[in-house]
Amino acid sequence: MKTTPNSSTATMKAVALAAGVSTATVSRVFTAPEKVSPTTRQRVESAAITLGYSTLPLFPRGIPPRWRKVLVIIADVTDSFYSEIIRGIERQASQQRCLITLFDCAHQSLNRCTPDTRGLPDDYDGLLYVGLSPSSLDRPPSLPSVVINEYSSDHGAPTLHIDNLSAAFNAVNYLIQRGHHRIACVTGPENLAICQYRRQGYLQALQRHNLTLNPYFITRGDFTFKSGIAAAENLLTLTPPPDAVFCHNDRMALGVMYRAKQLGIVIPRQLSVVGFDDIEESQYADPPLTTVAQPRVAQGESAVSLLTTLMEGKPLINRSYLLETELILRQSTR
Repeated sequence: MKTTPNSSTATMKAVALAAGVSTATVSRVFTAPEKVSPTTRQRVESAAITLGYSTLPLFPRGIPPRWRKVLVIIADVTDSFYSEIIRGIERQASQQRCLITLFDCAHQSLNRCTPDTRGLPDDYDGLLYVGLSPSSLDRPPSLPSVVINEYSSDHGAPTLHIDNLSAAFNAVNYLIQRGHHRIACVTGPENLAICQYRRQGYLQALQRHNLTLNPYFITRGDFTFKSGIAAAENLLTLTPPPDAVFCHNDRMALGVMYRAKQLGIVIPRQLSVVGFDDIEESQYADPPLTTVAQPRVAQGESAVSLLTTLMEGKPLINRSYLLETELILRQSTR
């Protein structure tokens, strides 16, 4: 006997088969209908009605689901590095019915910049930490949380990050393969895990090639353009000076290049420079900056998807999600 599917048994896959489209198209019809042609949309909607499929099975008929409120706590909203991550967050948030609020920490500690977040359970449904770790809080909120770009095993929240150690190793290894043996390193803040891993990658590359570490070749910055200028002032007046500099972010690398040119040093003939992050400004530098690119938009999009899963009470298979990096070769290295 032929039976008629109902909302408790009908699935998105069944609708896709009935309409002759992919499940991704079915999803877009109900989340972003403007991206689907009217003919396809009508075909999918007709199949859904015939099968009794509902995208809102948990809500009474006629009552739409509420939008979830998500607080994005970001290390520094003015840093151009985070702009692509925010773009990815907002793009996916609109698909997942999430309202985003940005909270700027301006590189302060979480305990100093978020004293009011202790009431978060009453105000928000989920949290995204961007470039920060909730493990530094005295009392981490008991909300679904996802951490972007700052790996730590202490907080227990799922994390989207890159292999900073390997990425730094590959960048420095490339410089060594190009004939550089006096390679300096401009680090970021010592308390950040990503900087500790990038420093370790630098050291391991030197060790791999049996290069002696010159302790004066490691200088600390704070991710700003000005700290890159200050680092170059120290490094390029040494005797002998480095013939290459690996920086923990692009803004410091641009600062190094700026000061090197003021000192009459020709890049890359006399000095090669490598950055990290591939911010937009790096490709317009003079010369364009060789740098490590990471998928920042994908980090933001994936983080919202993971957070949505947690807010729906579903389990996650993994707690750590590793994304790929790429060394972008430009004219700042010979």
